[in-house]
Amino acid sequence: MSTVSSTSGSSKDERPGVDMTERGRGRVLVVLAGTGLLISLYLTAFQVGLVASVWDPLFGSGSERVLTSNVSRLLPVPDASLGAVAYGVDAVLAAVVAFAAEPPPIAVALLAVIATIGATVALVLVVLQPLVARSLCSLCLASAALSVGLAVGALGEARERLLDPSATTRHSEVSNS
Repeated sequence: MSTVSSTSGSSKDERPGVDMTERGRGRVLVVLAGTGLLISLYLTAFQVGLVASVWDPLFGSGSERVLTSNVSRLLPVPDASLGAVAYGVDAVLAAVVAFAAEPPPIAVALLAVIATIGATVALVLVVLQPLVARSLCSLCLASAALSVGLAVGALGEARERLLDPSATTRHSEVSNS
């Protein structure tokens, strides 16, 4: 039985030392962060008055109650805008991890840390929605799910690239050849 190595150069799309699974996960992280960014920008547009109402297929005006609640006004800027900034940073870092031949370890670590903080904040906000606003927000819940998925993927990427000795050995052997 023959095996084709990812270093064979058989495809113009292959990078030495990075298999399709690693590249695929990085691309998924870019998509998750980009989608979260778009949702956060839309919710920010409502919070600053650029959009008159928020689309919510499940909870009707629940999104508006959540986005105008006391919790959402605790900071001097719309809370959704902070999510947009975090998702933007996540998207850039995920793109570096996904598309660089050998991503810098700091980019991998920062992605994992920022995504994990984002997921933690998102889960706290999800718990606060029914407690404070007495409502739920579909897009906020979708954003939280994206944050959790992004954190899980980023932590997996960090574990493989930074903590798994066999992956580290494999990457350095391939890049040295």
